[in-house]
Amino acid sequence: MYLPPSNNSYFKKIKLGFMLFLLLVISNIHSVNALEIGMVTVKEEYWSIQFENDLFAKSGDRYYTHGTEFSRTLIGHREQFLEDIADFLWIFDTDGKVNGINYRLGQKIFTPDNTDASTIVSDGRPYAGYLYISAAMLSSVSKKNNVDVGNIIEATIGIVGPSAQAKEVQTGVHDLIGIGSPNGWSNQLHDELALGLAYTRFWRKINSIGPFSYGMTPHINLALGNVYTYVATGVMFRFGNNINIDLAPPNIRPGFPGLSLFRRGNYNRWYVFAGFEGRAVARNIFLDGNTFVDSHRVSKKNFVGDFQYGIVYQLGEFRFSLSNMIRTKEFTTQKDVIKFGAINVSVTL
Repeated sequence: MYLPPSNNSYFKKIKLGFMLFLLLVISNIHSVNALEIGMVTVKEEYWSIQFENDLFAKSGDRYYTHGTEFSRTLIGHREQFLEDIADFLWIFDTDGKVNGINYRLGQKIFTPDNTDASTIVSDGRPYAGYLYISAAMLSSVSKKNNVDVGNIIEATIGIVGPSAQAKEVQTGVHDLIGIGSPNGWSNQLHDELALGLAYTRFWRKINSIGPFSYGMTPHINLALGNVYTYVATGVMFRFGNNINIDLAPPNIRPGFPGLSLFRRGNYNRWYVFAGFEGRAVARNIFLDGNTFVDSHRVSKKNFVGDFQYGIVYQLGEFRFSLSNMIRTKEFTTQKDVIKFGAINVSVTL
């Protein structure tokens, strides 16, 4: 829904409510006991930070140019509103053994490939910022024949537009490091309340060969909302000295499923990974433009693919991940594929 820019008091109420809700999410800590995920003992609390940037892929400021996401996972914690949603959706399932909640706070920044122009770049994607928080319920479904089945349901609320502070973040960072900033932020998408609901199911299969292990994790993703609406499927392949430590490192949606959750231990572990995902996209606000008011938009492609590869290294209570993403063209006048890198650091407390 559109938030009229002239109503400053309305904006202040929206922002205040947004921050109060965020404070509630972050402060809602419950002490819980350690649980078992198959053969994996998990501690109750995990934190991670994810940086995604086209600088890491040396592709310059264009398209999806930056993303930052903080994540916190609590095993044994419950959120009643998510349980109510899960009860309503027949596709969500659980074996009753492991449940947890994952909270996310993030920001995404988009620019066209021509950032020198101060007017609208008609054949370039819109300038846009997205600030959001989400809560996801995690649950195991079954474990048999070396296959772990699990699913995730996630509710997201946020804001797209100037109130997401993308312009301020990007220009502030550029000023700090002494480079020029994009000139067209006055043409960004208007403020719009962002709502979304997503569901993920995955099948994690692991085998061993000597001191190493290998496996694959097929998945399906469904997303519905005024920001993203799509259906996706993909698979991740992994190889290392023990890939049983986690599902995969976190990713910023849309993308492969991953969590800040991992197996704790006083040892060093590593694995390499590579995978692909294909999406059938019905809605992408960052290409389609605002939902209820006129704004800059481009003709999107309805089928998009991702290819991601990287490495994960765990050192005791810390897990580090480096990866690169190649995303096919998202709109018809796009000149090149999207390339960006990701850095993730996760810790268990």
